[in-house]
Amino acid sequence: MSIVITSNMKNEIDQLSAPDSWIDNMKQITNQIVVVLGDSKDASERILKDNDVIVVNSNIITEEGYGPARNHLRDMARKFFPEAEWNVYTDADERFFGKDIHQMRHIAEDLSEDFDVVAFPRIDWSNKEMTKAQKDYHVYPDWQARMTRLDSPLKYVRILHEQLEGHKAIYCDLTNPKLHHFHQDRTQEKTDSVGRLCSYLHSIDKVYGKTYPKHPKEEMYYQQYLKEGLD
Repeated sequence: MSIVITSNMKNEIDQLSAPDSWIDNMKQITNQIVVVLGDSKDASERILKDNDVIVVNSNIITEEGYGPARNHLRDMARKFFPEAEWNVYTDADERFFGKDIHQMRHIAEDLSEDFDVVAFPRIDWSNKEMTKAQKDYHVYPDWQARMTRLDSPLKYVRILHEQLEGHKAIYCDLTNPKLHHFHQDRTQEKTDSVGRLCSYLHSIDKVYGKTYPKHPKEEMYYQQYLKEGLD
C-alpha cells in the first residue's frame, strides 16, 4: 500500500535545512512527497526540488483556508501518484520516529476497509530534546486525522480548525504512530505570521466562524494583520 506525504509550507528554511530535516524524516516513510508552497521569500523551493520533492506553488491557505488546502493536498497526491492508496499530511515542524514509521506502513497494508482515516496521537514537545511535553498523550492524545485513503470521497471542511465529512470510521489507537510536534521551537516571527493568518481566516469564515471561540491572542494578531498584512 503506497503512501504519499503532502504538506503546505511557506518560508520553512529552518525546518528544511536542519540536521534532522523534515525532508530527511519523511523520506524514511516514502519518496513520494508533494509540497504545496506558498509565496516563500526564502530558499524553501530550491531545497525541496534539490531533494526530489514535487513542489506546487499556490497560496491556497491564505486564499481559501485550511479545509480547502487539505482537500487540495489530497488532489495533488492523486495527480502525481495515481497508484498511491494513502495520503499523510504533516506540517514542517512535525516528525515521525523509529518503529512508528514501520507501524504506519503496517497500518497502510493491513487496515480493514471499514476505516478510511487514521488518527495519530500528537505530542507537543516543549523542546528539541523531547524531555518535556505540554501534555501526556496517554491522557490527552490530541488526535490528528492525518492519514486518509485516497479513494475515499471524504472532504475537509471549515476555513480554520478543519474537520472531516463523508468518511467511514476513524482508526484511533494509542499504538498508532506518534506525531511529534516541535512548534515551541519556532521563531517568534513564524509564530506571529501564523497568528495573523489564523485571525484573518477566522474573520472571513462566515459559515463556521461563530461556532468556535477566538484564541486569547486573536484580537492582538488581528490588529497586527490590519497594520502589517499576512506576510
